[in-house]
Amino acid sequence: MIDEYLKAKKLGDKAFHQAVLNGQYPYIACLDDILQGKNVSARRIAIDEIPLRQVAGTKTSGRQNSFAPDFMPLAGPGSEFAGKWMNVYKYQVSQGVADAVQVFEYRHRFYVQEGNKRVSVFRYLNMLTIPADVQRITDGEEDALTKEFYAFFRCVPIYEIDFREVGRYKAFVRMLGKNLDEPWSYEEVRKLKSLYYMFERLYLKQHPEADSGTISEGLFVYASLYGLESLKTDPAAAVASRMRKLKKEFDLAAKEETVVLADPPQESAEQGLLGILPKIVPVPALHAAFVYDSDPEHSGDVFEHEIGRILLENSPGGNIVTEKYENCDTEEKLEHALNQAAGHADIVFTTSPVQMNAALKAAVQYPAVRFMNCSLNLKVNAVQSYAVRTYEGKFLLGALAAGFSRDHRIAYIADYPVYGTIAEINAFAIGVSMIDPEAEVFLCWSETLDEDWKEQMMRLGITVFSGPDSLEQKGENTEYGIFRIDENGNSVNLAAPVINWAVYYEKLTNMVRNGKMANTQASSVNYWWGMNAGVLDISLSGALPYQTRKMMQIIRQAMIRGTLNPFSGELHSQEGMIRDASSEGLTNEEIIRMDWLNDNIIGSIPPFQKLNDAAKKMTEISGIGKMKEQI
Repeated sequence: MIDEYLKAKKLGDKAFHQAVLNGQYPYIACLDDILQGKNVSARRIAIDEIPLRQVAGTKTSGRQNSFAPDFMPLAGPGSEFAGKWMNVYKYQVSQGVADAVQVFEYRHRFYVQEGNKRVSVFRYLNMLTIPADVQRITDGEEDALTKEFYAFFRCVPIYEIDFREVGRYKAFVRMLGKNLDEPWSYEEVRKLKSLYYMFERLYLKQHPEADSGTISEGLFVYASLYGLESLKTDPAAAVASRMRKLKKEFDLAAKEETVVLADPPQESAEQGLLGILPKIVPVPALHAAFVYDSDPEHSGDVFEHEIGRILLENSPGGNIVTEKYENCDTEEKLEHALNQAAGHADIVFTTSPVQMNAALKAAVQYPAVRFMNCSLNLKVNAVQSYAVRTYEGKFLLGALAAGFSRDHRIAYIADYPVYGTIAEINAFAIGVSMIDPEAEVFLCWSETLDEDWKEQMMRLGITVFSGPDSLEQKGENTEYGIFRIDENGNSVNLAAPVINWAVYYEKLTNMVRNGKMANTQASSVNYWWGMNAGVLDISLSGALPYQTRKMMQIIRQAMIRGTLNPFSGELHSQEGMIRDASSEGLTNEEIIRMDWLNDNIIGSIPPFQKLNDAAKKMTEISGIGKMKEQI
């Protein structure tokens, strides 16, 4: 027995010294210290098997210093503690310890009241679970993720699943075709737990030191691509192959780092000159495929991407061959299109965030093909994302709209509360307030179950609008971009944002051809370019006064040079100050994840249940934090 204890102590000493080197506490945590000063309550849950990976410490400080952070022993081999530890070990390997340890659960972690040495022995023996009598402690201050876990646990009493992002539990349950409206049956719970442990066993072969959160995030990635049932129904060799191919995705999911935003390529003066001269040396051919969830006649977004594709293929000297796949609006159609495209394309562009999972599945299957997805802030390694800094154009349009409002009121029509949308709304409102500090921006959402946005605003007598950007809603009128209603009730267009997808796609394909794409070895890369990359601009009506056009040009140039930033300096939300006057500006991540509204906005972010089906689908993929909490 002494040899086993010395091995365990060696592991404990190693964990102790590593914690000291990392500047961390070198012993197990004490729940009493964590709860000090809090008003808590406790209730008994049940006697159950709990995952040892989630045992974080002890309830009281009495035995705290006897264990390293990994629960391995620290006491000398001749101590009374060592003798008791060896007795527990001997009993476990000869007969098996049946008694449940007593633990308190606090925020999805366990703290041992009685049975610390049993936990230590079980961990040393690499056991996954231990029987425990569980009491749950709450303090009324639980974060959104913990509350979501409690809601999950009420219907699906499984401790092992330990997601790290808000919205994951609800998305996971939907993925399984279930809900959290009522408790699952015993058989359903048992089956899910069994599938979890099948996945965990395979995952630990790649990541032997993984914690429960890392394993659960990997489980979500796998299930979103292949379904959990495949762990049991598909050949073991096929499952193992998928796990190997997904290793980078698992590695990325294990990290808490955000998406890396890549800058546009810097073109030298020489490159610029060569760009206007005839191509002397032919460039190698490159094949690009574009995959659409609709068609140009029925979707303004698809129409704009399609114009970009056509111009890309016809760019002088580009030597680019393109093809398109339209109306890939089901999982089967999308998978078929991606498989076909991967057979001969060098790069495949999927043009909607809802296509990301299918693109990832194809990218893992066809690693020689470059897959990209038009989305923002989705954490994926094998598929690079691209999006436009549309808030820059909205800021200019806000300044323009303010000059045409006679009653200090402007309507803004948004579509989905997803990453980037709130930044567009706020940038517009800030642009408005810079020209007219008294102006108010009335916010409507076009993709909700409410009445028609135009009718709402017309009843209020508002005559200046920031309407839909997509050409699909243009038709024979001018109710897109910035427009106003004249005295005869006619709409008059003033300006509109313009995304130059041809330029964007040319830059991306050139980067692929020249091997200049950002390194994705261990990160998620998103190309998020704006006016300074030439992929975004605004189109002004020829009827605008020359003074207005001059003002727009001045602001536009300042945006391109980076000397004007709508989110620098003092910022105020509807609830109060966000940044004071000395602020250098929000970070890119803060802009992308923005979930507050500027103080001159009348309106709110709609609840998830008020969105229509298309908006809900989009929001489930890339909705802002407040939306993820409601799903």
